[in-house]
Order: sequence, then C-alpha cells, then structure tokens
Amino acid sequence: MNNKNNDIAILESRIDHLETELSYLDNLLVRCGFPEGIATLKLTAEELLSETASSSSSSSSEGF
Repeated sequence: MNNKNNDIAILESRIDHLETELSYLDNLLVRCGFPEGIATLKLTAEELLSETASSSSSSSSEGF
C-alpha cells in the first residue's frame, strides 16, 4: 500500500510540474505575440504545414 501511495505522490508531482511548465509556456507565447498562447501557436503551425503541403503539391503538378 505504501508503494502505491509513493507512486501516486510521484505522479502528482509530475503533473504539477507539467502544469506549471505549460502555464509558463502559454504566458510566454502570449508575451511573444500569440494572442491566445498555445492555442494560437497550434493554429499557426497547422496553417504553415497546410501552406507547405499546398505549395509542394502545386509545384509537383506543374509538369516536373
């Protein structure tokens, strides 16, 4: 039983650390110009990947 309590305490500590890091990253991104932090960063990355995919399929269909 003590081993399970120790495992739970370790997991709770890791969750706390990850939540702190995520919150810090979100605030840092807002300060860097991403209005909604991580959410805006994700949307921006998805748009960039979509544009890259579109431009590479356009250039491959131009007769090369």
